[in-house]
Amino acid sequence: NFCSDTQRLYCTFALGTSGSLYPAVAPGPQWTIARPRDIPGVRWIHTTRRRWDDSKVEKSLRSLKDKKKKLEEGGPVYSPTLDAEPVRRTLRQWVVDEIKHYYHGFRLLWIDTTIAGRMLWRVLNGHPLSRRERRQFLRTCADVFRLLPFLVFIIVPFMEFLLPVALKLFPNMLPSTFETQSKKEERLKKELRVKLEMAKFLQDTIEEIALRNKAAKGDVTEEFSTFFQKIRDSGERPSNEQIIKFSKLFEDELTLDNLTRPQLVALCRLLELQSIGTNNFLRFQLIMKLRAIRADDKLIAEEGVESLNVNEVQAACRVRGMRSLGVTEERLREQLGQWLELHLNQQIPTSLLLLSRAMYLPDTLSPADQLKTTLQTLPEMVTKEAQLMAAELELSKVDNKTKLETMLQEEAAIRQDNKDREMERLADAAEKALQAERMKRSEAEPASSKAEKAADSETLKDTAPIIEGLKAEEITKEEIDLLSDACSKLKEQKKLLTLEKEELEELKDDVQEYNEDLEEIKKELSKTGQEKAIEESKASQRLSKRVNRMIGRIDKIILELEKDKVILDGQMDSGSTPPVGENLVSIDELINVMRQIQNIPEHKLQSIAEALDDNKDGKIDIDDVIKVVELIDKEDIDISTSQVADIMVMLQKEEKLMGKEKAKEKAEKEQAATLKS
Repeated sequence: NFCSDTQRLYCTFALGTSGSLYPAVAPGPQWTIARPRDIPGVRWIHTTRRRWDDSKVEKSLRSLKDKKKKLEEGGPVYSPTLDAEPVRRTLRQWVVDEIKHYYHGFRLLWIDTTIAGRMLWRVLNGHPLSRRERRQFLRTCADVFRLLPFLVFIIVPFMEFLLPVALKLFPNMLPSTFETQSKKEERLKKELRVKLEMAKFLQDTIEEIALRNKAAKGDVTEEFSTFFQKIRDSGERPSNEQIIKFSKLFEDELTLDNLTRPQLVALCRLLELQSIGTNNFLRFQLIMKLRAIRADDKLIAEEGVESLNVNEVQAACRVRGMRSLGVTEERLREQLGQWLELHLNQQIPTSLLLLSRAMYLPDTLSPADQLKTTLQTLPEMVTKEAQLMAAELELSKVDNKTKLETMLQEEAAIRQDNKDREMERLADAAEKALQAERMKRSEAEPASSKAEKAADSETLKDTAPIIEGLKAEEITKEEIDLLSDACSKLKEQKKLLTLEKEELEELKDDVQEYNEDLEEIKKELSKTGQEKAIEESKASQRLSKRVNRMIGRIDKIILELEKDKVILDGQMDSGSTPPVGENLVSIDELINVMRQIQNIPEHKLQSIAEALDDNKDGKIDIDDVIKVVELIDKEDIDISTSQVADIMVMLQKEEKLMGKEKAKEKAEKEQAATLKS
């Protein structure tokens, strides 16, 4: 079972259903459903980057600081061997190279525009983008703005100006579960939601195209190619510094999205997860597990490995796919400490560390050699993506042909994923139709034949007791949509804007951190005399101004909605703040609203609601439920109630860790300001 707040997170993940029951509330007044019944629940594109993820600007800054630190300590800093003099090209070679460059550049621009337009059309029609599609959408938009910076003056204002028109032409772009009393309030809330998502997406785009290196060369891409040629073809062993450096580039989601099914199944078995299901389902549960492990690692590092007893160390090692039985206590602590060093200090992705364990490599191999062997098994698509990332982080030049090839490979992978999902939907529909047909036949069967079958089955009856605590109810995609609609209704009933305010504050923090990182990068470069070679790109400067204006407009919309709420509530004090816990609702309220939307068996409603109540106090935070729904909705999968409960606990642990990190950063900034003054 999950541990309480006073306990540690590194216990095993196995949650049973609760036996507590809550009486149903008598049905209240019905809401009017605005969305037609035959249209599935749809939500706006979830553009927020995962909060644990660092932006490319932060990673570039970290890379600069690491190089500086190693130079100061006298450690090894790898730099590729370059020719003393660049090879001189003939006039003909120069002309041919320029023609190829512009040909691939224009082709890349055309494909970028086509992909971005197609995905924007999907968003406008209410289809959520998968992780892979969102990553592709962000990349194409960044490429378009990078190639044509002046488009910032055309596209962004044009989108803002036509926003009211788009909301009318594409009503499914946002969920509209019911009609509100005030048309003005409904319009403002839709405008707030879209502007907030647009501003977050543009901020992510800014961080993709933030810096421009006027003296860029293709050194990093050549270095990366040489590195992989060594470990795959020549058999030559690269240096440990190279292995650690390039291993950092294989981020968890990027790696998992491109792993083969046998590799996904091997990881699931290693982590004691369900290994039967679609590739999409396996990836989703692996990503959730990796996030839980990362939060767990931070807690263990904070308390220290020495603070754990033997049972806790064994549980922590088992969760991370390491040997936990038949090993001395000293060895257990040593391998857990090594994991924390690689994961938190060396920034090696969890997926690579787990893959190296799934291959059951000898313990005598060093961590660097284990990583080298793991990198050899990765698909070609992952290495292409990592090569691009390496060049972007080091502000190196990437030729248009390489970008084009990577873009087309990713498009082919997205098409295959969509095809697989469509096949899954058809298979689910066929299975449901078959079950319905069996039910009809069973009902139409004569009573005599039923009695004969019942008598036959008595002799083969399984008398073993059923363990109810391990049984988990399955939640379908349709029920996830139902849960989303119920949360929207409850938010409207209470007129809550807590989630929107939280997202706006996170956006402001992202903008502030981005500006601080830029200043730090300029300071680091000024120490080496490179500040003139590297500058903020024109497109990012222009987009930053637009995002700041949008934040100002979003603030005004929230103030206006709060003012209307104060008037409707009959409160005279316009500056009053919502009471603590206002976004909490009882399980009975949630069940009552879900029951009014759709006819679902009572036990199913009860199990869904109880899975969302992690501390079993009968209260649920609406905003937390919406975050869980967003995570699941992007994956288009069926999920069990126990997995939903796991996700709820994982998100709350992440929230607490984020709060601690922010408080620590704030204290450090205040201390630095005090020392300066």
